[in-house]
Amino acid sequence: MRKSLGTALIVAAVVVAAHAQTAGDSNRIDRPFRSGGVIHLNLSAGAYRIVGDEAERIVVGWHTRRPEDMRRVRSNVETRGKEAFVRIDGPSNGFEVDIRLPARSDLDLDLSAGDLRIREVVGSKTVDVWAGEITIDVGDSSAYRNVEARVRFGELDARPFNVTKGGIFRSFKWEGRGGYDLRARLFAGEIRLLR
Repeated sequence: MRKSLGTALIVAAVVVAAHAQTAGDSNRIDRPFRSGGVIHLNLSAGAYRIVGDEAERIVVGWHTRRPEDMRRVRSNVETRGKEAFVRIDGPSNGFEVDIRLPARSDLDLDLSAGDLRIREVVGSKTVDVWAGEITIDVGDSSAYRNVEARVRFGELDARPFNVTKGGIFRSFKWEGRGGYDLRARLFAGEIRLLR
């Protein structure tokens, strides 16, 4: 009994190790996802570039400064009807991620820390970052219904909405006649909303 249990544990450990090795060697996930849905992104510290694309797919690719850090990356893209869930966890230094997704998507994003760039994504956006730099290309300001941005310590540059502020507890609210909402919240760093 003990011998068979020990053998089973060894076999299980080998299978898990082989799976982890395979996952560590791959640096790309590609999943179909229709335009017009909501994409929830839960991201660990790193530099993220999110770009809207005509293809109806979510494609995630990443790079690490050191090759051995690739094995520390854990990523998953799950789709359920009109919702997608993207979870990425990686090393704290030198971790860069590119995410391509349908251009017409609503985003709900939570990033612990780092640099975030969003461009060519048309839809509502809720972005929460603890520390770092947020840059969002908003396009035409008339596309928005409600815009709210705030930074506890740092700078807020939202020229499409005629706002530039720096210091402590900087925020603004804006209302328009468009169909999308934009909320960006940052504890420390800089928020830039660009045309």
